[in-house]
Amino acid sequence: MFCLGTKVRRTGLLVGVRSLAVSLPLSAFLCTVLFLFSFVALVLASGPAVAAPGSSVSETSASASTVTNINFTDSGQHRYATHLLESGDYRGAAREFSRLIENFPLSSFVAPAQLGMARAHFSSGRYTEAERGARLYLKNFPESKELDTALELFRRARSARNTPPVAPALKPEKLSAQTGSVASSGAIKAVQIPLFLQSDYSDIGIEMARLKASGLDTVIVRVFHNAGDRYYASADPVDGVWNETGVYFKTDHAPVIDDVLGPLVELAHANGLKIFAWMTTRYADYGLEHRSDLACGAYDLKKKRGVRCKGLDLFNEEAVEHLEALYSDLAEYAIDGILFQDDLVLRQTEGFGERAETLFEAEFGSAPAPERLYISKGPGRSVDYTPLFWRWAAWKNARLLEVASRLKSVVKTKNPEARFAINLMYESVTNPPYALAWLSQDLTAAVEVGFDYYSIMAYHRQMESELNKRPIAIRGLIGKMVADATRTVKEPSKVLVKLQIVDWETGESVEDGEVTEILKEISHSLPVSLAVVPYRDDFPYSELSTKNGEALLGRTSAR
Repeated sequence: MFCLGTKVRRTGLLVGVRSLAVSLPLSAFLCTVLFLFSFVALVLASGPAVAAPGSSVSETSASASTVTNINFTDSGQHRYATHLLESGDYRGAAREFSRLIENFPLSSFVAPAQLGMARAHFSSGRYTEAERGARLYLKNFPESKELDTALELFRRARSARNTPPVAPALKPEKLSAQTGSVASSGAIKAVQIPLFLQSDYSDIGIEMARLKASGLDTVIVRVFHNAGDRYYASADPVDGVWNETGVYFKTDHAPVIDDVLGPLVELAHANGLKIFAWMTTRYADYGLEHRSDLACGAYDLKKKRGVRCKGLDLFNEEAVEHLEALYSDLAEYAIDGILFQDDLVLRQTEGFGERAETLFEAEFGSAPAPERLYISKGPGRSVDYTPLFWRWAAWKNARLLEVASRLKSVVKTKNPEARFAINLMYESVTNPPYALAWLSQDLTAAVEVGFDYYSIMAYHRQMESELNKRPIAIRGLIGKMVADATRTVKEPSKVLVKLQIVDWETGESVEDGEVTEILKEISHSLPVSLAVVPYRDDFPYSELSTKNGEALLGRTSAR
């Protein structure tokens, strides 16, 4: 189970993976070892349940915050995999049972995990794998109380494997749901821009021309302003007064800093670049900060009481309608797409409130009371997640994706060709149970809903610090992330891999060579989309147009 304890850290969570070794008789130990060797051919291609810290919820913020530490356990992994199996995500369940066996080989959960994986394979129609898994279970655990169940599964899998399959006739709407109903988007090479440093739009135009000449085809520009953010140098205060928060486009639904987006769209298109608006969702409470009735609700595990959390309550229809109105105004611009900011998350103690609890109870028959979600281990100690928690986390994820879909629909009413990218923490690929528990994020569920790009924040310096791994190990992990994400998304160009070119902790530029090495790692895999974050006027953007590490267009001038 995930265990929670308080720890201060700048950007997220420090997650330790620990194995709960159990004392086993020698015969059982040998069975386990034999099982591990014979099982290699069956395990799905998934990475280890890497300790996966939470990424910063704001890509432009580096402020310290108090966070919660999670230790990954065998019981937690088993409950999560069982949740996937019972929810009908059979491929995901097989993957997570496999991870349990790989990371906790001496655990008492190995036996039920092997049987659970065989069940998952059978339910997903992978009858050969199911038959082999059931056979291994019968061989490795002859004293199990589940022998009859395993034997029946073995017989059913063998029978199904020898029966010619009948292809079902899919209804059009079913086919659309399976494919996500999103057309091929085409790979992009982009830079994500918190702000341009130039104060004159003619100078910004010159810079955009340089970006285009370097091989980039897309700029992703920030159109929101949170308290403490730097202002665009080209912006002029409204009536001589700077709003503390707001947006950079015309709207009546939020304070306007200045209409910077209009000129940027014209300059981007004039220089042959696509332009995406990078916009907040849950944190877009600009001008509504005083509305406590629209605020997100959370639960304080220490004080055992409800508290207010940052941003809007996305279970509140008025809050969602406010976002729809805001995005409708954003759609008035000739933008090529929108990147949803990484605030489209709900952490493990967030999402409470009268509306959420009423909706959850109406659907599942019981309210998500904290005492039914978390298992306390005593004052000052950690807590575990209950089976109901996993249902709660998946349900919150579904709501977040529903809100994103509604915003997409509003924009497409005015701009049918607009593309959409959703920001995902790297844990969504490296550690799915952690991402669902801590962030209410699920890459597989996002693919089922359908986006044009799945933006994976593969920030290597942050990963090195949070995972306590050497650079060479992180490069290999990022390469594996690309392969795993592509396997889930099924179209490489829709996987948008974002790399950092500034160190979040020091604010200093990352050495170009570090980024080049990661690009080499990625270039050996699949033709995914690429972006670097944030904009730097001295970065050689031509490196994004590489093959096996050799620039196709040559380096551009450093300035």
